[in-house]
Amino acid sequence: MSIITLTTDYGIKDHFAASVKGKILSALPAVQIIDISHCIDLYNVANASYVLFGAYKSFPEGTIHMVLVEAEMFDQTSFLLTKFDNHYFLTANNGTISLLATEEDKTEIIDLTIPDGCNDTISLYTFVAEHILKANFEGLGQAIAYQDCEQLIELRAKVSDDENSIKGAIIYEDHYGNAVTNITKELFQKIRKGRKYQINASRYRISRINEFYADFNTQTKSIREYEGEMMFIFNDLDFLQMSIYKSNPDTVGNVRTLFGLNYRDTIIVEFIE
Repeated sequence: MSIITLTTDYGIKDHFAASVKGKILSALPAVQIIDISHCIDLYNVANASYVLFGAYKSFPEGTIHMVLVEAEMFDQTSFLLTKFDNHYFLTANNGTISLLATEEDKTEIIDLTIPDGCNDTISLYTFVAEHILKANFEGLGQAIAYQDCEQLIELRAKVSDDENSIKGAIIYEDHYGNAVTNITKELFQKIRKGRKYQINASRYRISRINEFYADFNTQTKSIREYEGEMMFIFNDLDFLQMSIYKSNPDTVGNVRTLFGLNYRDTIIVEFIE
């Protein structure tokens, strides 16, 4: 059975997500629809890209991933069908792909032609999905290069010219209130080259990254005494993440409420010789 996933900012209170599923199933009754998330922050393509990046590899090859965030038909200049890792991604040409894949990835991208009968995004996506399932890509649009897509360069981590620092930003707040940055473990290790480091987050300075959440010195105090302390860790997707140990966002607070750090705020890693 063919699979289509949905990543949207529609929420779960209203009829929007169900309506999208109904339209897809009316046209493609044999497909299975899987929700990745309908709780993406409104219009936030960085959130959508991060959540989809964390999920898509768990699906079978050939899965079609529809991204309906900042993707209204008449708000966007164009729409893309992108294939990489043997998965298909349907997105607006709004930078989503530049946060999912890099220029080094082997991507195939089609700038889609919008047929006369497609008057909204989901009708376009469904039309393209039907062609994908039939392995018929002719007439869908024009092939373009990765560098010709809209790029969200400002949301990529940047290495200084002297390679003594990495400037990143918070791109996502998860269910636990952790602040995920765009600095990957691979980039960190590549630039670090065995040097000491200091992480600067607003007025806070930290010179250690935990290997796991409970990775504290229990010889000096009990593990319970660390509850509520700020820490950094590389999360399950290998992104540098700012966390508060054993924090409950509903009662104690989270990185945003306790330390005033929000989406797009700067995180700088400095390397010390």
